[in-house]
Amino acid sequence: MYSTLRYTLESNGTTYENDSINASLLVDLITNLELQDYVVLAPSELVEGSMYMQAAALEEPGQMVAEIRLQEGEDGFRHYGYKTTDPTAIIQWFLDYWGKQQLPQLESWQDITHEFD
Repeated sequence: MYSTLRYTLESNGTTYENDSINASLLVDLITNLELQDYVVLAPSELVEGSMYMQAAALEEPGQMVAEIRLQEGEDGFRHYGYKTTDPTAIIQWFLDYWGKQQLPQLESWQDITHEFD
């Protein structure tokens, strides 16, 4: 299905190309997120309509957010976010997105598209 799919991972100004990305790198980067830190995982082609997945630390101690952007139509998008204190959930979503080309179940995520208008 995604025979030519490649990923780029960016974290705080450092870019990792496809061959440098592995599960332990994803776990390490997400586990050690601090305020102003981010991790963005972008596929070379849409994965189930998604353009990228990202995670960041929030101001509240222990709070993190995962976000995903889905293409909608020619130029539009929907953007969803999920706040949590559980980094293992975010790690699992990233591993599934990278390893299985599978999106999280977005029913419990918030549609925050309006924040980007």
